[in-house]
Amino acid sequence: MTQDNLIIEISYINKNDGKDIICVPSQTSCKMKCKFCHITDVTDKLINRNITSQEIKEVVDNVYNDLNLSLIPKTLLISYMGCGEPLLNYKKVKDSMLLLRNEYQDTKVPLIRFAIATSLPEFAWINFFNLTNEIHKENLPVKIHLSLHYTVDSLRKDWMPNSLSILPSLVALEYYKKITNNSVEIHYTLIDGVNDTEQDAIRLGEFLKYRGIPVKFLFYNEKPTIEFHASSKKKLNLFKKILGKYNIGYEYYIPPGLDVGASCGQFLMEYYLKYNLIR
Repeated sequence: MTQDNLIIEISYINKNDGKDIICVPSQTSCKMKCKFCHITDVTDKLINRNITSQEIKEVVDNVYNDLNLSLIPKTLLISYMGCGEPLLNYKKVKDSMLLLRNEYQDTKVPLIRFAIATSLPEFAWINFFNLTNEIHKENLPVKIHLSLHYTVDSLRKDWMPNSLSILPSLVALEYYKKITNNSVEIHYTLIDGVNDTEQDAIRLGEFLKYRGIPVKFLFYNEKPTIEFHASSKKKLNLFKKILGKYNIGYEYYIPPGLDVGASCGQFLMEYYLKYNLIR
């Protein structure tokens, strides 16, 4: 809880892959209004403000200390994939990275890395290039995950109304990779009958061929307010087969929190509603 009585959600993920992952938010809510996101249903009722760099550092410190992560030092990955859109708070996000690197690198962990998930807001796309330049200047190891999810602009606009079009988003990723020499990745959530056709798979392959950008397929966390469902394993295998023909790397991930309506690092929807922690 912040000093102004707002909830900041943090999650710790241990996939037994040699690193500790702490997922942190960049805002107390989110105004991107993506249709598939659970928090979109109540976002207009929740107070939304940018989280400060010190608040981000403090929540990481709390997780690190509470879980005794110092007992077995591993690579520490700070993932800005929690609630909110990082590009709408990019200055504080960047400042928090510097604070955390200064605190943890070599003194507490052998290596600290960062990751940012963004849908690249149409109304704040310039922030992506500003952040790119800052990351390059400070030599920060930051992987960018672009929440793409669709291969047709009109459909992406329907589901992600505040996000930039597809091709400019991919060009921005290429620019980031070239300038910073950091990794980038596409996130693609497969939704039955929406974005999982053979034509979608081919378009995705055509978009990404020769770009050297891999794809992470995500299992869709269904929500009761819209009648859409996760794609079948058969559809996933179709995408894998087609992307393989384009020599595009891929992996599949089932996010935690499917049983509590979690999305984008937010797990406490039932808590918000039960205790009326809204405007």
